[in-house]
Amino acid sequence: MHNRTSTTSMLPVVIALVVTVLFWGGSFPATKLVLRSFTPIAYVFLRFTGASILFGILMIRKFRRLSLRTHLKLALIALFEPTLYFLFEGTGMQYTSASSASIIIAAIPGVVGLMAGIFLKEHLNVQQWSGVVLSIVGVTLLVGFDDNPLYTGSALLGNSLILLAVFSSAFYMILARHISTQVSVIELTFYQITYGMILLLPVFLIRGDRVQWDAVHGISVVALLFLIFGATLIAFLSYNWAISRIHVSRASVFLNGIPLVSVGISALLLGERLGLNQLAGGLIIIAGVTLTNWRRRPPPPHVPGQIVS
Repeated sequence: MHNRTSTTSMLPVVIALVVTVLFWGGSFPATKLVLRSFTPIAYVFLRFTGASILFGILMIRKFRRLSLRTHLKLALIALFEPTLYFLFEGTGMQYTSASSASIIIAAIPGVVGLMAGIFLKEHLNVQQWSGVVLSIVGVTLLVGFDDNPLYTGSALLGNSLILLAVFSSAFYMILARHISTQVSVIELTFYQITYGMILLLPVFLIRGDRVQWDAVHGISVVALLFLIFGATLIAFLSYNWAISRIHVSRASVFLNGIPLVSVGISALLLGERLGLNQLAGGLIIIAGVTLTNWRRRPPPPHVPGQIVS
């Protein structure tokens, strides 16, 4: 295969990946701001609704009939991500810092590697198993011994819920291994978000009155719009455009910067500070993810439609 990028054409790819990292890194503190006014269920439902409308517009001329079996697969995938993923993440972030949440979420590739080795019998070499083990050690350190002073009494609960979000995303990626041969990237993402909205609709209608709509802060609305337009639409399109031009293993190096962006923005907007255990756990997780993803041979096909944050 010829070189997919040249020196002169790499700049737009780098810019697209930097944009992705900035939006996805900013999504964690933005979620904290949204949760000041909205319940996790209301936040996730409203985000899905806005995003499904945007992707529906992109799909206007691309709609095609899919089999019932494919729709059932898409609905099952949507149950794990984005539905359970964002419910666990949104609820967990009420009890832990945006910094810790972003660092734990960064361990998803390591958990996917572990589950693929166990359930799909995929071969992992010594280097990749080392990365998986490092990721698990880092997550354990952060979940069980989070020393952020703002969440001393609730970090264990919050981080445990974020960890459930990690496993939800990992199950999605395992289930979605072969769906990419049946639907396009835009289709997969559209149906994920739309089915997620449908699954949450009854719960939102029942418990939507828990939101004090007349007391919603303007900053929460701005943060919600940022999550819909920036972290969902722009970041998704930027990332998938970039990985259409370079291998996913190279793009993943940029994604390791998401926790760093999240920590920086959280410090500026929310006043969060990293404790030593948070810092150590984060460095261990990033090292583990890097080892897990680092391949000398060409990487396997990308699973499209992953909604990182």
